[in-house]
Amino acid sequence: MFRITIARFVKRALALFVASVLYSSAAQAVTVDLITNGDFETGNLSGWSTSSTAFADDFQINNGRFNPRGPTRRVDPISGNYDVMNEQTGYGVSTLTQFFAVPDQVISASFNFTYQIVNHYLLGYDDPNQQFRVSLIDNAGAVISQIFATQPGDATTQGATALSYDLTSYLQAGVGSTLGIQFDVETNYYYMNASLDEIAMMVETPATVPLPASVWMMLAGLGLFVGLGWLGRRRARDPVANCDSFAAA
Repeated sequence: MFRITIARFVKRALALFVASVLYSSAAQAVTVDLITNGDFETGNLSGWSTSSTAFADDFQINNGRFNPRGPTRRVDPISGNYDVMNEQTGYGVSTLTQFFAVPDQVISASFNFTYQIVNHYLLGYDDPNQQFRVSLIDNAGAVISQIFATQPGDATTQGATALSYDLTSYLQAGVGSTLGIQFDVETNYYYMNASLDEIAMMVETPATVPLPASVWMMLAGLGLFVGLGWLGRRRARDPVANCDSFAAA
């Protein structure tokens, strides 16, 4: 009877253990944002680097009171208290860049950002001379993929537009490396101002999740019962001592 009870307990414990492991495995994934200060609500450009050529100027924090050079007037931030906007006094390229470390394992990756743009050049956009671009770059700054770019015929004034791109294959190919996101505004003909906000690189990656304490307690109890059963069976097999040998002379 004792053996049957142990057998049933072992079977039930193993079933619970397998279910717990499967549950833990299903829960072993977390989603993290690899971009720092993507909403600019710090009120500064921490996490980002900027550059410019010729008469282009860097991207600047905009709190609704920023008045860029040229015909564009003050505009409210896309969301929250701050966004970022480029400005220029003439031709050139302004860039906004952030590098990030790709996890060693990537399940999925989604890149999101919101932009709005005003292009004052009467002939609209020109590739590449009058253009707003977004690229995935390597740690040396070389373009891996051009994610987005304005095209001839696009509306010269575009309100806040949220975009999302699946970059899973690119980040899986670059696991463990350093990659970057770069925004470019190239103005070789006339003024153009782009605002950016809500930038995020959402990556789902496996995470080490310890088994629940209840599972470890169950395994400890299983070990105790198995040990007791083994001792019981061993004692049943041991020969009984001959009591006559201890009889008084």
